[in-house]
Formats: sequence, structure tokens, C-alpha cells
Amino acid sequence: MDTQRDSAVVVGVADSVFKGPALRWAAEQARLEGRTLILANASGPVSGARREYGVGSASSSAVQLREHGDQLLSRARAEVEKVAPDVPVTTVFDIVDPGTLLNQLSSTAHLLVLGSRGRGPVRSHLLGSVGLSVVRHARCPVVVLRPGDHPGRVHSGVVVATEATEDSRPVLAFAFHLASLRGLPLKVVHFAYDVRSALVGAPMTRGAGVDMEERARSLSESLAGYREDHPDVNLVVEVHQGQLPERDLLRVAGLADIIVVGTHQRGVVKRILGGSVSESVLDHACGAVAVVPTVVDGTNR
Repeated sequence: MDTQRDSAVVVGVADSVFKGPALRWAAEQARLEGRTLILANASGPVSGARREYGVGSASSSAVQLREHGDQLLSRARAEVEKVAPDVPVTTVFDIVDPGTLLNQLSSTAHLLVLGSRGRGPVRSHLLGSVGLSVVRHARCPVVVLRPGDHPGRVHSGVVVATEATEDSRPVLAFAFHLASLRGLPLKVVHFAYDVRSALVGAPMTRGAGVDMEERARSLSESLAGYREDHPDVNLVVEVHQGQLPERDLLRVAGLADIIVVGTHQRGVVKRILGGSVSESVLDHACGAVAVVPTVVDGTNR
């Protein structure tokens, strides 16, 4: 692996990236981090990937694929120079499935940045097959920027959901770092879930045995080290009784600049109800979403 790719900010470059904020956000993040920005484009055999990455028919030759990729990367480089002219920029192109390339780059990258498409109010299918592969398998944090966010909208900072377990440490560390770097307030939220409440879809406080004050105190104590490392962060800690993880998080997060979640937040309700909190938040959040890989069963997923 080229040493210039180590600990870089990587942004996936497709035709759609020029329609949203992902490229600009990635350039700004690389500038703030003092890191190299990698513009990555791939054209591979998956038909869905062709559509997402602006590639034509299956019979397109390698030369045509490379020409198209070079055009996109040159255009992206020009856009980055307008936003962050001092950021070192490198480009990567390969004739391979885009998800494969991005996942490979994630093994040494500091951060991956993706744009999203957005298709409908119920289930927007923001990412398509490429984005979902990256979110599920990347070895570094992935930030997904939604299209069409109103530039004049006032956001409320960074919101991170945590179960206050050892697996949450990389999620919290990323959230504190991001809030400090971008000068944003940070809200750390924890949801106390009662299994019966989740199953019936309504709070059942009687006999639930949830000590909210004790949970809040324990959570605040667990954040002491992060507070010391980032004294500049304006921090709010909240504990709520919840029913469904994704719905409760979106309700509390409101118009956050960015919501930070882990790839696996496996509380008891999560195991019973199944589904993916991170993917549901990606579909319905108003702002950006960061998905941070956590260690589960000895593996980084």
C-alpha cells in the first residue's frame, strides 16, 4: 500500500458526488485533520455499481472506463482546490467493484466519506449496493453526507448514541474528536430499553426496574477521560427511556449536524428485534451520519 494512503481521508468519487456536500465536507475534514485527501473512483462488474458510478454498458472497454474515471477525478480535484487548496490530493482508480476498492482503502484510511442519493420519503435507499457494502465492512469510520440538506438550516451539533459499554469506546472517541475539530457542541445520549416496552410499542414503566439517575451518573463518569482530552467541547449527557433504537435516536437527535453511531450496538432489544440501527438512521436522518466500526466477538466489523 502506498504510504500516501495511510491515515488519509478518502472520498468516493461518482457522478452523484457533485450534487451533494460530500466532496466539500471531505476536503474540509482533510484540511482540519492535516491529512492527505484521496479521491477514489472504481468501475467494476456490478450493474448497480455502474449506474451509481456513471459507467455505461457492460461492453465498455477498459480504456473507456479509465477515461471516464479520469474525467471524474480531474473534476473532483478541481473542486477540492477551490475549497482547500493547501490539502495534498492523490487519486486512485481501478477497474473493480467500487465497494471492493473503498473497503480495501479503509484498511489504512483514517476516514471514508460517501455521498448519498436519496430516493423517496419512506425508505430512501440512500447508498445503494456500494454504500451499504462500505458501511457494513469498512475498517475505519464512514461519514455519509445526505443530498439536499438546506444550506440555511440551523443544526444542533454532534449527537452520539452509546450503550456505555467497552464496544462504544471508538464511537465516543470519534464523536468527541469530531466535535472538537469542528467546534460543535456534543450531545451523548443513552437509551434505557425495557424489553416489554419494545415488544408492545409503548412504555411500561411499572416494574421495569430502570434507574435513570444511576444510568446517567454512570454514563457521566465513563466520559471523564474524554472530557479531559477535549476540554473545549460543550458537552450534554442525556439518558432516556426508549422503545425502538433507531426511532428514539432520530427523535432526540433532531437537526444534528452529524449523528454518530456504531456498526453494532447490540443491546438486548437489538438482539430480539433484529435490523440495523445504523442503516435505519442513514435512511432517515436529516443531516450527516458517521458509522464507526466497533469490536464485536474479537473482530472489527
